[in-house]
Amino acid sequence: MNRLILERIMPIAEHEKEDAATEVRGLKAKLETEMEALYDLLLMYESLIKHQDEQQGRIDLLMSQYREKTREQVKRQIETQQLVVQQARNRYHASQERLLGKVVEEKKYVTLHEKVSLEEMTAAKLTEQLMMDELAVIHHGKGK
Repeated sequence: MNRLILERIMPIAEHEKEDAATEVRGLKAKLETEMEALYDLLLMYESLIKHQDEQQGRIDLLMSQYREKTREQVKRQIETQQLVVQQARNRYHASQERLLGKVVEEKKYVTLHEKVSLEEMTAAKLTEQLMMDELAVIHHGKGK
């Protein structure tokens, strides 16, 4: 690969890596927010159960039905939030995989660029050595 092409590709690869890293950070924050919401729902459910258990001895049938309905509603919210958390986790992990791919891709271009630069430097040194040899032969030939 030509060094000029690599010099054009490397900033693009770096930009894509940075975009992927930004996406990972955003999705991580979203996952944390969703997990906190789930945690809050679980705390609320636990508190609700504890409170209802304390009130168990002095409730009538209507109040019991209301409490059961409330408990079921919170359970559904928890189940829904668990799905949201799982989806957020899946998006986060997929984003991490994309970022890893971009990091590897960028590293490949950097390695290629270094290899091409080293090859060009070696070729330049070889050319310089050949020229020096020719000059030495010319100089040596004039000296006789």
